[in-house]
Amino acid sequence: MAVYVDISRCIGCRACEVACEREHFGKPHISVLPADGHAAVPLLCHHCSDAPCALVCYSGALSIAGDRVSFDPARCTGCGICSLACPFGVIWSDKLAHKCDLCYPAELPNCVATCPAQALSADYDVVSRRARHKAAQASIAVGRRSI
Repeated sequence: MAVYVDISRCIGCRACEVACEREHFGKPHISVLPADGHAAVPLLCHHCSDAPCALVCYSGALSIAGDRVSFDPARCTGCGICSLACPFGVIWSDKLAHKCDLCYPAELPNCVATCPAQALSADYDVVSRRARHKAAQASIAVGRRSI
């Protein structure tokens, strides 16, 4: 499972952050950043298949577990090497590392279930369909202008 983001749908309400904060007892593992005042971008772990964060984690706190990167806080030393290795900058450390765990073992991450704009999805096909539809609409609009 993964969480896919449709930036064009995000309204910057931060409901996903609140849901994550509730799930993780005051430590949200997703953050919504404003981008140039025009959009908001939800940032969370991509659960990379090659997971550079897990490869550099000498304590074994981060590991690849099937199709996700799992985190064992009992093994974390808080060194922060994982946050340096993360290509997306979505792991941070304040004594312990913090990263999205997909609300494991829940069937659906709370951020996805909570998002009122449906900017977050756990279904790649839904996101892909929306992107194709948006591209088709843009293509039609360009075609009308050139006629």
